[in-house]
Amino acid sequence: MRAKLEHARRLGYCARGMRRWFEGRQYTWADFIGPGVPVEWLRATGDAMAQAVADEAERAKPNQRITTVPTINGDTP
Repeated sequence: MRAKLEHARRLGYCARGMRRWFEGRQYTWADFIGPGVPVEWLRATGDAMAQAVADEAERAKPNQRITTVPTINGDTP
């Protein structure tokens, strides 16, 4: 699971502070605003605000949608 900027924004975190927080760390600001960073890594930092972002990312898992495909006769399986 990955945490992204959108998760931190939901918590009201400002971009300027977050950008500074990433300086000199294993993952970069570009990682965070792009593909995201592993929630496990955020937790391992020991930073309470980073852990809150990890929690938000886990709460915000995308809803898994199940789609059905019609059969030849038009019924769904």
